[in-house]
Amino acid sequence: MRAGFNVAVLSFPVNMAYALIAGLPISYGIFGGVAAAMAGLFFCRSTNVAFGPSNATAVMLLSAFAAAGIVSETERMAALPSILLLAGLFLVLASAFKLTFVISYISRTVIISYITVGALLIIANQLKNLFGFSYADGGEPTTLVQTAVAAANGIAGFKASSVAMAAATLAVFLPLKTLFKRVPAEGLTLVIIAAATYLCVECLGMEIDRLTPLAVDEWKISPVDFELVGLKDSAFAALAVAMLCAIEAVSIGKSLAAMKADCFDTNREIFALGAANLSCGITSGMPASGSLTRSTLAFSSGAKTTLFNLFTALFTILALVLFGWAIEYVPKATLALIVVYTSVKLINFKAIRTALTSTFSDATAFLATFATGVFASLDDAIYAGVSISVLLFLKKASAPEVVEYSVGGDGELEKIKSPQERPDPEISIVHVEGNMFFGASDVLQNQLRRIAAEKDLKILILKLRNAINFDATSVMDLTELARRMRNGKRRLIICEVRPDIMRVLKSSGAYDEIGPENIFENDDDNPTLSAARAVRAAKEFFGTDAARLSIYAPKKPKS
Repeated sequence: MRAGFNVAVLSFPVNMAYALIAGLPISYGIFGGVAAAMAGLFFCRSTNVAFGPSNATAVMLLSAFAAAGIVSETERMAALPSILLLAGLFLVLASAFKLTFVISYISRTVIISYITVGALLIIANQLKNLFGFSYADGGEPTTLVQTAVAAANGIAGFKASSVAMAAATLAVFLPLKTLFKRVPAEGLTLVIIAAATYLCVECLGMEIDRLTPLAVDEWKISPVDFELVGLKDSAFAALAVAMLCAIEAVSIGKSLAAMKADCFDTNREIFALGAANLSCGITSGMPASGSLTRSTLAFSSGAKTTLFNLFTALFTILALVLFGWAIEYVPKATLALIVVYTSVKLINFKAIRTALTSTFSDATAFLATFATGVFASLDDAIYAGVSISVLLFLKKASAPEVVEYSVGGDGELEKIKSPQERPDPEISIVHVEGNMFFGASDVLQNQLRRIAAEKDLKILILKLRNAINFDATSVMDLTELARRMRNGKRRLIICEVRPDIMRVLKSSGAYDEIGPENIFENDDDNPTLSAARAVRAAKEFFGTDAARLSIYAPKKPKS
C-alpha cells in the first residue's frame, strides 16, 4: 500500500504532463497510468519495473503525430488506438518468439542522442504553453527546427498572466525540489498553484489559461481506426514506440534487479509490457513504458510483490474522484514549466561527452541520430541511429587483419616489418581469427589472395581454431581457394577445425571437395596436435624437412 500510494502521488501530476507533451487531453495520461498499472498487476512477475506513461514515449508520440500531419487533438485521439494496438502486438510477438535479444543491438549512444534531441523538442514545444502564445501561422510544426522557428516567431504574442504563473510555479517548485527531496514536489506544486489560481480567477476575475476539469466517468473504450493513419504509417510509428518502450523497461528493470541480486525475465516482462500497451490502446491511454522515477520509487518504497500496482491504480482513481474538479485551476504554464524542468534534467552532458569522444563509431551514431531528430521526426532518428550503429559494427566485424611472421635462426617467431624483409616462403601458416561470415568475405579473400600469390608458395595452412560465424559464404571461399591452389599444383591444408565448423564442411560437401587428407580436426586435449599434423603433411608434400616456413598471425594488442 505504501509503495502504491507513493507511486500514485508521483504519477498523477507527471502523467498529466506527459499527455500535454504528446498533444493529448490530460485524461490520456491519467487513464493510461491506471490501465498500465493493472496490466502490471496481472502480467508482471517482477517488482523491478513499474509501467506507465514516460517522457521519452510521449515525445516519440508527438513526433509520430507531427510526421503523419496529425495536428488537431481530435485527430490524435482517433489515431492513437491503432498505434498502441500495433505496438502492443509487436511486443507480445517479440516475447513469444524470444526476439527481445534485438534490444541489445541498440546502443546506449543512440538512446542518449535520441533522449537529448527529444528533450530539446519537448522544451521547444512547451514554450507556447509556458508563455501563453500561439504559433504565428496557426499550424503545428513537425520537426525540432520548425518548432524552434515557430516559437521564435510567435513568442512576441506572449501573455503576461502565463509568464506570471510560470514564475510563481518556479518560485514554489525549485525550493521543494532541491530542499525537500522526500516531498512529491510536482504534486505539491500543483496544489499550491491551483489554490492561488482559484483565488486569482474567482476573487480577482483574472483570465488565466488553464487545464480542463476531469472526471472518472469520462473514461471510455477507444475504437481502433486505420482510416486516419494507414496501417503502414501506424506500423512504422508503433514499431518505434515499441522499441523505445522495451529499451526503457528492460534497462530500468535489469538495473534495479542487479541492485537486489535478483533475476529479470526479459521475455516475460516484455510480454507484460505488450499487454499494458494493448490495454492503454483500448482504454483511452498513452503508451506504457518503464519509467525510471516510477520504478525507482516503487523499489525504494519497499514493494514486495506486484500487488503494489493495484494500489497505484486505486489511489489514482481515488485522487481523480476527490480532486478531478480542481484540475480546472491548474494553469497550463505551471504544467509546462514542470515538463520543461523534467526535460532539462534528461540532458546528460557527461554521457554526451562520452559518446562523442569514445570512438569514431559512437560519435558517428550519436551525430547521425541527433541530426535526423533535429531535421526529421524522432522515429526516423531512432531508425537512423540503429541502422548506422549496426552498419558500423558490421564494418568492424568484417575487417580481420593478419601480421606476417617468419621463423628466425633461433627458432623464434620474428615479425616482418616491411615487404623487403619478407622471405619467399614455400609453406605459409595463416591464423584466421574473428568473423568469417558473409560480411567479412571480401576482406578475408583479399588477404588470402595476397598470401597465396607468393611466387614460391607451395603449401598454405589455415588455422581455424579462433574463427567464428562460419557460414555458406565461408565454405564457398575455402572451396574456391582450394580449387585455385590445386590448379596451380599447390595445396591448401586446413587445421584446428572445431566440431561446429567440421559439421558445416561435411554437410555442405566441402569436406570431400577440399579432401579429407587436407583437413585436420582440432583436439582440445592437445591443442598443438592438429597444427603439427598439418605441418607434417606439408613437409611430406616436399619429401624433406628443409622447406622454408613463414607464419601469419593476427595483430596482438600491446600489453
